[in-house]
Amino acid sequence: MDVMRIKYGEPFRIPRRLGDLFRDVVRIDGVEYVRGKGFIVRDYYAMVNLNKILMRMGLTLAPTVNCVMCGASIECDKCEYTDVCRKEVTLCICGNCAYSPNSFERYRDVAKSIYLNRRL
Repeated sequence: MDVMRIKYGEPFRIPRRLGDLFRDVVRIDGVEYVRGKGFIVRDYYAMVNLNKILMRMGLTLAPTVNCVMCGASIECDKCEYTDVCRKEVTLCICGNCAYSPNSFERYRDVAKSIYLNRRL
């Protein structure tokens, strides 16, 4: 089974022809197709449904996100917090930032500024 890493909200192309499966993929809530750019997954639960379809082709997508504090790439399937993660929230923190001094206060400030900017 091939694994392809993608980022939520960023376009990607599936390396194989989907054929009849294309229709099934674009019907998934949270998956969008943009001509010339490719597919965009905006929802964790859409990823689960998308992988069910792509497994028929021998392909699995593995999501990655960026740490909100330092920008480092985090592989969701290798994250130590995956069991308690609220998948619809992408304010992830990497292991280095999580165990740094004053990490809670720094994380709280970053998350607060992100939410305030989204509301404006």
